[in-house]
Amino acid sequence: MLRSGFIVALSMLAIACTEINDAVREAKNQTPPPPKDNYIILLDLSDRILEDNQQQVAKDLTVIKNIYGFFKSNLNKKDPAHLYYTLNDKLKVLIAPQKSTPRKLYESSDLLRIDLSAEQPEKRSRLVQESEKKFNTILPDVYRQALVSKRTSDYAGADIWKYFNEDLTDDLDKDAQNTLFIITDGYLDFEKTEDRPNLNNRFTSCAQIINNLKTHADWSTRFDSEDYGLMSVTKKFTRLRVVLLQMNPSQEWPEEYPLLTKIWSKWFKEMGIDTFSFIKNDNIGEVTESLGKFIDIKPGGNVAPVAWTAIELPDSNAIAQKNSNSLDKKNGPAEVILSAQPIKKKDELVRAASTNSNDSIAARNQIVKRPIKHKEQVSFGPAY
Repeated sequence: MLRSGFIVALSMLAIACTEINDAVREAKNQTPPPPKDNYIILLDLSDRILEDNQQQVAKDLTVIKNIYGFFKSNLNKKDPAHLYYTLNDKLKVLIAPQKSTPRKLYESSDLLRIDLSAEQPEKRSRLVQESEKKFNTILPDVYRQALVSKRTSDYAGADIWKYFNEDLTDDLDKDAQNTLFIITDGYLDFEKTEDRPNLNNRFTSCAQIINNLKTHADWSTRFDSEDYGLMSVTKKFTRLRVVLLQMNPSQEWPEEYPLLTKIWSKWFKEMGIDTFSFIKNDNIGEVTESLGKFIDIKPGGNVAPVAWTAIELPDSNAIAQKNSNSLDKKNGPAEVILSAQPIKKKDELVRAASTNSNDSIAARNQIVKRPIKHKEQVSFGPAY
């Protein structure tokens, strides 16, 4: 009896060892996890979002919604079960450095990120679902708080050059395919003309280059032979691809857009970036199609344009006068529902200069906090 029990025990042990060995062999032969993707969305919240009665805000939100959709479609392509156990992809939304942006907006944008590698495998699917809810609420509020005045002079430009020079390296993942989506009008103007540094024909502003070359019929030849361009960033970003979205060239000079893309292309190549694309501020269907072609992902479904309820922006001069006269300030900003008109192109020349710096600083100091309004809900989830 004892001998029979011993034999049974040995048999069970042998079976257990076999199962363990099989599991080890399977683990060794297991297919490695899919390549990791790291999406970075950089927002230009300068005076570009004032144009056309804030329709640009609605377009920005729709573009971000589409990028999020492509991100999720990519996850589902890698893991059709939608569990994401072996995926380590990342996505985050950042605000480009900008003097006029309220500090709290940078804190809000810190919540707009997904990092699957930082979560336990069994919780990664839930993380993606919860992130959709955060995007629905936080993104519209970020744009609402960024609208501080109706006057262009109350806004500093977005310092995208500084982001590349100081911050981009920390946002890249050496083990991932890094993709930077820059939502901007394409002008890279962030200071008054006289405050912008330059070295020979190298500048930190696209407007300076355009203003120097647009009066010459041979502007393209001059650009190359006289080494025009943006001031170089000493760092290299060889594992990065970039797409500029919502580029909105002035229509006064027909060569504006070709020169803008030439400026950016040269700058990217000097930083070792070989894969990049430019997408105009076109209708959202064209933007989505161009974006999908660039990142080589098919959208998971049709994405409806985001609706935006415009807010009446304060005028800093009017506010100063109102405060000085101690007028009744109990009435809040009115709301105007935007129509579905397509966005018009800019008719003015490149913005080469701001108002006097003292006036601008005074104007910013006089801006009062707007009453908090209810948050629009923007759906990022169901369409995908």
